[in-house]
Amino acid sequence: MYSQVYMGRTEIKNNLSEAEVKELLSNQELEVIQFSAPLEPYTFQLLNDLFFKERDDVELRVYGFYDSRCDLSFLSALPNVTRFTVDCIREVDHLDAITHLDKLKALHIGIYHLDNLDILTRVPATLESMMLEQTQSKKPDLAVLERFSGLKKLYIEGHTKNIDVIGKLHQLEDVTLRSITTNDVEFLAPLQKLWSLDIKLGGIQNFSAIEGMDSIKYLELWQIRGLKDLSFISTLTGLQYLFLQSLRNVEVLPALKGLTKLRKVHLDLMKGLKDISSLGQAPSLAEFTHWSAMNMKMEDYTALLSNPSVQRVRATFDSAKRNNEFEAMVEHYGKTSEVLWREFPYE
Repeated sequence: MYSQVYMGRTEIKNNLSEAEVKELLSNQELEVIQFSAPLEPYTFQLLNDLFFKERDDVELRVYGFYDSRCDLSFLSALPNVTRFTVDCIREVDHLDAITHLDKLKALHIGIYHLDNLDILTRVPATLESMMLEQTQSKKPDLAVLERFSGLKKLYIEGHTKNIDVIGKLHQLEDVTLRSITTNDVEFLAPLQKLWSLDIKLGGIQNFSAIEGMDSIKYLELWQIRGLKDLSFISTLTGLQYLFLQSLRNVEVLPALKGLTKLRKVHLDLMKGLKDISSLGQAPSLAEFTHWSAMNMKMEDYTALLSNPSVQRVRATFDSAKRNNEFEAMVEHYGKTSEVLWREFPYE
């Protein structure tokens, strides 16, 4: 028995029949199959032989097990799985069963009571994607990541021991650092293929090491403690999409006139922001959105709305009256509030 959580994600509620597995196989929109309670071995056999043998694009996720320890020994029956996630779990038994997944391309580990990353010495070195969530222990050592020379996507939460190893992973294209505080980001400088960079939480202040990195197309900065100076962004000449959220100390947006490829800017809950006039000089800006803009005045957006390249502008304030006033202003300047892109088209 299974149900659709939302488009692309299916939850196994109980053991599956062969007919149900074949139904899942025919679902071309499916991206994740997940479960949070023990299943019978026959279900794993069906998934391995009928489903994962054909669908190496679908992730298997095990999570929860809130009333019991999660035993991963079932993985020995799933050698065809190429994308595996174990997260939202406090403790597991038989973590070494992950080594049965010799076709693994993507691995996501979110086990709170995990004292080390030794398991990563025994999984395929050909991994392309890895996510390591925060653990209770500060002992996990990132040095083991050096063996994954083909890694393209990396998410690290809370781990900083030997974080400089990231600079040796020259194939990285997409990096997310969450709850990370380091003196600088020198370890990102050697990553010439890096095009997507997310920094969430933590307290990194010095971004000078990535100044001039024209490979970066997407930059997200979210709730970074104490961060005020965003001037380094002005040097990212390849930037196409900028996302800033909950940076309470930022008062002014950086100069954008030199960012000729920047087409989208999104702001959210930027409580200290006072000056967004540089948006008026962004030569290719097409879409701008600003959520929770309670601290802003209507006239603050004049430069933006006067920018001839801008097509879509949308902002939300603290009242329906102010929302309506802004919509009228957008219309007066000949702009639209309709979405331009459901999925941003990077060039």
